[in-house]
Amino acid sequence: MRYLILIAGLAALAACNSASNARKEADQEYAVGSYEQSMKAYQLCAEQNPGNPEKCSALSRVMDADRKRYDKEAPGF
Repeated sequence: MRYLILIAGLAALAACNSASNARKEADQEYAVGSYEQSMKAYQLCAEQNPGNPEKCSALSRVMDADRKRYDKEAPGF
């Protein structure tokens, strides 16, 4: 009986660790996707407004915020 409880406890710990890893992986994928999308949006705006970079300032701030999240969540990507 004691071994059954021990096995059940170890299985529960393994499931928690698996869920934690899945969450971390999802956060990393979101950070990478957000940064790539905001970078493309900023580049497109910069191409369309070469003489007026102020029009892209909001996109620049979004890209910087996404880059910070990317650096935090996915440093090895």
